[in-house]
Amino acid sequence: MTTIAKLYPILKDLGLDDVKANEFVEIIDQSRKEDLATKADLKDLEIRLVKWVIGLMIAQTSITIALLKFF
Repeated sequence: MTTIAKLYPILKDLGLDDVKANEFVEIIDQSRKEDLATKADLKDLEIRLVKWVIGLMIAQTSITIALLKFF
């Protein structure tokens, strides 16, 4: 919030009144927080990555076994 709080005086210097400057700063702060990943998001990503890795390992092993039997 400290970086966003620095916007307030700049907006005041540009001629915005207190209400408009405060609304602008709050909108910027809210939109910044909405884009952050939560712990649940990261856990879901980890689970999906593990599933992909396991699937690819099974596929690679199957291909290797098939090639060994073929030659």
